[in-house]
Amino acid sequence: LCGSQFWNSTETWYTNNPDFTPCFEQTALVWTPCAFYWLFVIFDFYYLKASLDRNIPWNKLNVTKALVNLGLLVITALDLIMALIKKGGDSELPLYDLDVWGPIIKFATFLLLFIFIPLNRKYGVQTTGCQFIFWFLLVVLAIPRCRTEVRLDADRQKIIDSQQQSEQDFSWEEYQFASFFVFFTFSCIMLILNCFADGLPKQTKYQRGENEIPELSASFLSRITYQWFDRMALKGYRNPLEEKDLWDLRPQDSCSEVMPIFAKHWNQKVRKNYKSKARVEPKAQFSNGHVTFENPHTEKNGKKGMASIMPPIYKSFGGVFLFGALMKLFTDTLTFAQPQVLSLIINFVEASATEAEPEWKGIMYAVLLFVLAAAQTFILGQYFHRMFIVGLRIRTALINAIYRKALRISNSTKKESTVGEIVNLMAVDAQRFMELTTYLNMIWSAPLQIGLALYFLWQQLGPSVLAGLAVMIILIPVNGVIASRIKTYQIRQMKYKDERVKLMNEVLSGIKVLKLYAWEPSFEKQV
Repeated sequence: LCGSQFWNSTETWYTNNPDFTPCFEQTALVWTPCAFYWLFVIFDFYYLKASLDRNIPWNKLNVTKALVNLGLLVITALDLIMALIKKGGDSELPLYDLDVWGPIIKFATFLLLFIFIPLNRKYGVQTTGCQFIFWFLLVVLAIPRCRTEVRLDADRQKIIDSQQQSEQDFSWEEYQFASFFVFFTFSCIMLILNCFADGLPKQTKYQRGENEIPELSASFLSRITYQWFDRMALKGYRNPLEEKDLWDLRPQDSCSEVMPIFAKHWNQKVRKNYKSKARVEPKAQFSNGHVTFENPHTEKNGKKGMASIMPPIYKSFGGVFLFGALMKLFTDTLTFAQPQVLSLIINFVEASATEAEPEWKGIMYAVLLFVLAAAQTFILGQYFHRMFIVGLRIRTALINAIYRKALRISNSTKKESTVGEIVNLMAVDAQRFMELTTYLNMIWSAPLQIGLALYFLWQQLGPSVLAGLAVMIILIPVNGVIASRIKTYQIRQMKYKDERVKLMNEVLSGIKVLKLYAWEPSFEKQV
């Protein structure tokens, strides 16, 4: 591939002065960011499709991005041309596959990024996380090659000085040195530019007010660190927050955006259960939190369909939920990666007491422990943020659907369902969905964490782990009994709530009669 060894553990690990091989630096450390972007570019296309804004004007930021990206394209194309000229026409310098495929892979990636600059401007996308992570990985993974190129250039200068030779033609090594550092400089500039969000779009689906939430215009870096929230936190620290201090709701989370998506999938589910072709709306019945649709043409079909709200919820909000579940998986993995790194640090300290261990390994372990902890914090924060948003959207959709149906049901159906039941469906049951969404992933996350914990503890403690496992197994039926009792009490409590709301409705409806006969104390006791 590149005419030299790809990996050399003696040069990289078992040494006091570690370094990667040139082949590894020019392939794995460059192609990894490219592979990451091509793998996750689907998210950039999704942001284009989901954007509610259009037409960001050309400004200094996006023009500079385009020019710097164009410069990277030129440098990458020049690398390919120079390789073909310098090495292809010179028998002393063989042309390897890396000299051809390396520039082609980078050129294709930079071209895709260059295409997204006008697309993001057209569709009003002010910042994207995939591009920021790509540039961040590209810069960080290019640092080892910076060190290598500087050392090689210093060695070349020593040879020239020791032999007292004058520099003649521009050699291939010198061109690689100059080309790489121009490439690295441009990559650093692109990383800095992607730390900021683009300008405000001219066309928006919803008019932006003075009190709009800063998250809409925040960069990706600001969003993952929640820097856009600092102003609100500082204001709340200085003075108690009032309603006028709160920001407007994001348009994506508003009822006008959430409800059409849910209604579309809900209507599809209803039509699937309601098989009659006649355009007559089926009657609705509320019972045990379900909505039953009765077919008016019972004599022809003789069928009664039960429509579940879960499939429409999956289809409407499942994408964001699954992305959050993926974040939860990464978080759980990082949780158990940190003790392993800590174990490496302990082994390093113990080994250093008996034999000379390279100091750079201990430094690397400490830095790695910090990076894993920081990454877990960032990802966990984003996970809970997205789960709360999904829960909020589900609650919004359910309240809207229940309220809409409550206004449209017939008088005969109203007699079968009390006002208290309908109010509790909107106020309590919909809220339960919001609270459940945040911790729903524990269904698969908890067994995964228990399994990994037992595996790693077995390596440290051996059969003693079985005692803890036995305690957990014994507690399963105990927790089941407690959960069953709680469920029973909650059902009983909901019935009391239904009766209380119904009684309050009757009290408010007949308040004149209550006042006239002085029945307030007796009804107050009933409430």
